[in-house]
Amino acid sequence: MSAEKKSGSLGSYSKYSGNNITYPDPAIKEQDFVKKLISELKKNHIDVLLPVHSEDTYVVTKYLDKFREHTAVPFMDYKTIDSVNNKSIFLKNAYDMGFPVPKTYHPDDLESLRKISKEIDYPAVIKLRKSSSSIGLSYAKSPEELIQTFKDTITKFNLNNKNYPIIQEYVKGDGYGVSLLFNHGDLRAFFTHKRLREYPISGGPSTCRVSVRNSGMEKIAVDLLKSYNWHGIAMVEFKLTEEGKPVIMEVNPRFWGSVNQAVLSGVDFPYLLYRMSVDGDVNPVMSYKTGIKTRNAFIDIIAIFQEIKSTKNPALIKEFLTCPFTDDVLSLDDPMPTLNFIKMGLKELYCSRYH
Repeated sequence: MSAEKKSGSLGSYSKYSGNNITYPDPAIKEQDFVKKLISELKKNHIDVLLPVHSEDTYVVTKYLDKFREHTAVPFMDYKTIDSVNNKSIFLKNAYDMGFPVPKTYHPDDLESLRKISKEIDYPAVIKLRKSSSSIGLSYAKSPEELIQTFKDTITKFNLNNKNYPIIQEYVKGDGYGVSLLFNHGDLRAFFTHKRLREYPISGGPSTCRVSVRNSGMEKIAVDLLKSYNWHGIAMVEFKLTEEGKPVIMEVNPRFWGSVNQAVLSGVDFPYLLYRMSVDGDVNPVMSYKTGIKTRNAFIDIIAIFQEIKSTKNPALIKEFLTCPFTDDVLSLDDPMPTLNFIKMGLKELYCSRYH
């Protein structure tokens, strides 16, 4: 059974979804969202509840005890999820524990901002304390630009000094993700991928990636989550510097957009999490196929054109058309989500052009 806040979600068209419901937007109607899900859990006798989106995950974990009266919910408690999701709190904690993180500043007034603008190396990165994808992400190449962009971000997102953005020194290097499954602090599965492209190319979700191994990075990710006595899934995002040093960028304490990459490589995180919830544990999965490439073709083509514009390298088009990638959405075995995706895209294009 699948659920979404809007009708017509891709998952609802999959042959693997026996039924689909819609629920109130948890970001706007939190209590109505909780009541609706609990009502459906009672009615349908669901074994396991697996929230996927950011807001769904945070609200479900906020009311974890209520939901666990009716089903299994294999996620960490809200306090831990919130502390990891808050980049300011998480990076301070990770730094204090000795983990490699970017040099990060946490200004709470404009005077400290001015001081930081004179100290930090450029380019500098401005990030919201809580956000997903590339929302609120911006860059500054000078003290003046940093101060102005910081002020613009405060205004745009209506922030007060308790949730001002953080400022980081830019880490140059390739992006990686180490995804993990824990059973009350014990590692049960892991998987590492390297980002080949992302959208926007300045920093956003991956549109194309490949399965790899990096033992040093994996050890850091395992040690980090063990320090939280982690339960369930999470992805630790890294940058690998030009000197080969892994640097932790953030932790995604929920399912990630490229989870299909791990499944195709031999680590089926959704199924493992389900079985662990039902059976109490699973056999550890400590190996997988490397060199497996996946992409989201619809977004990857936009990323490629952005990259061509930036690098003046049209050969990327040939790579897109000829390289053996498996797509995140396109599937002959389960075609309805793809057809619906195309339908929604054409509808949106028509509406934007003629209305």
